[in-house]
Amino acid sequence: MSKINRILGEWQPGDVHTLKWFASRGVQQRTAYGYSETGALKKIGAGVFARPLDKLSWLGAVRALQKELKISIHVGAKTALELHGSAHNLQASTEPQIDLILAPKTGIPTWVKNNDWDAHFLFRRSNLISAKQDLVQTTSHGISIAIASREQAILELLDTLELSNGFETAENYLSGLLNLRPKAMQALLEKCTSVKVKRVFLFLAESMELPIFKKLDLTRIDLGKGKRVLVKGGDFNSKYQITVPKKDREGKSVF
Repeated sequence: MSKINRILGEWQPGDVHTLKWFASRGVQQRTAYGYSETGALKKIGAGVFARPLDKLSWLGAVRALQKELKISIHVGAKTALELHGSAHNLQASTEPQIDLILAPKTGIPTWVKNNDWDAHFLFRRSNLISAKQDLVQTTSHGISIAIASREQAILELLDTLELSNGFETAENYLSGLLNLRPKAMQALLEKCTSVKVKRVFLFLAESMELPIFKKLDLTRIDLGKGKRVLVKGGDFNSKYQITVPKKDREGKSVF
């Protein structure tokens, strides 16, 4: 079997590979570019290649960034929750929005922005979690990527939502998270840098009577000082020092 056939045999549909991947398989840079010149591979950016007839997958872009270029990036927030199966309304769009969380000041290679991945990337640079990220591996269509755990993803979601419009979206996602891991959730809340996110999560976990709430030690979670006006004209919750949506007689949010 020729080297190019062996390489193509390892290639998952829609995936992309960089020169680092080729080098790990004993393929020199000039040889990789030679494959693209003959049409055996398609060059989609500086040192990045795809199979010529493949429809590019966003999974391949994320995998290459994580595994080959070692960029600090992961799938988080809504997208991670959907991949975990924790969302009520999975995106039905033919071009889904993919939440990608990066470390502050992390750059994005131009080839990511210049190609069609059949998805819309939403990049967010964040230091929401001050220490090591809580990530898990998931595999789809043969491509493995790192995504936020459900515990971290729900905090990332709260960080991205426009909460002044109410808590309904957050409540919808949280209602599907009845089996959050207490130790993981405790550790993430202690490492979370956003007072707003921590207060809202705890308020919702308590008011929705989620099983996780009674297993948390609030004395170890820094909730900061001072009031936070999150919902204009809302009710003030004295325990968490935040304004929350008003409720009607049936307990439903009103605006």
